[in-house]
Amino acid sequence: MTTFPDGPSLAAPTRPLYYVLSAGRTGTMFLETLIRRHCPDVHVEHEPSPSRSLMILGNIRNDCGLFGARTRRLSRSHQETFHGRDGQCIEVNPFLCAVTDLLPLSTRPLRIVHVVREPGAWAQSMTTFKASSRYRHVIDYVPFSKPFPAPRPDGWPKLTPFEKSLHQWIWCNNRIAALAGEAEEYVQVRSEDIFSSDRTVRNATLTRIFRVLDLPIQAETLATDEFSQRVNPAPAGTNLRDAAVERAICGHAATEFGYDI
Repeated sequence: MTTFPDGPSLAAPTRPLYYVLSAGRTGTMFLETLIRRHCPDVHVEHEPSPSRSLMILGNIRNDCGLFGARTRRLSRSHQETFHGRDGQCIEVNPFLCAVTDLLPLSTRPLRIVHVVREPGAWAQSMTTFKASSRYRHVIDYVPFSKPFPAPRPDGWPKLTPFEKSLHQWIWCNNRIAALAGEAEEYVQVRSEDIFSSDRTVRNATLTRIFRVLDLPIQAETLATDEFSQRVNPAPAGTNLRDAAVERAICGHAATEFGYDI
């Protein structure tokens, strides 16, 4: 069983800590835009600073066992700064996969929306996208800049980037899912259902998200054209999909997260 550490009290201790977490490339930037558009009084932010530094420190801690105390201090400082301000704050942050164990506090309830995406499509998007345009051409050369599994699976150096991404999908989603037992409210939703052309499926999924985040948005009132406004799409790239490889690496884990591959 995972043991999560306690931390110092934050301001307004009865207010929940709201997080939207994923392995990335799941539509979380779209959710941030949607919430900001319909709830202007809510402070919602995608990957707020210093999230990237925290992810790199977390990766070093996980891989090498170094900087554990420094990682914890930065995590707590970030929580104090972001979630300690007045009003409702929602942190939308795929960068936190490496430090999920540092998120729970004994002094404030945790409310989590966990967004997953079909592993093969996710690995294709992640491998093609790599990073935002600002970092895309250098990200492969920056040590510890990606939250790859720790410890690495057998044969890691010989795996293709696509295969490595599939292992990353399992590792990141398992770490987020481990928070379910620590959270006051936790919901896991599929990215495909958020953007489903079936309004019943889409509205039911969004209703679950809005309930966990304590948002007053009524899914039924949202205009269909809002869901065609994709945010930060991946650039076109070579098709890397390989159904056999996807099943071999992610088959069992995919079933646990609602996918039959």
